[in-house]
Amino acid sequence: MSTQLTAAVLALVGVAAVVSVAFAFYLVGRAEDRERAAEEAARRPPEKPDPHDHPHQNGRIARERRRPMPPRRP
Repeated sequence: MSTQLTAAVLALVGVAAVVSVAFAFYLVGRAEDRERAAEEAARRPPEKPDPHDHPHQNGRIARERRRPMPPRRP
């Protein structure tokens, strides 16, 4: 093998090694984040629904107050 080919192969192997180690750290960190979020959700009491929230009326006031729509073109 030529010297240039050897250098290119070593460079690619080195880059692949760095990327694989970085990906392993990424996966471990993501798993820890999911575990931490699950523990936090288990510790937190369930949220009670807001008595003032009326999903069937959400946006009604905004629709009533908006400026009139222009007439549609035929």
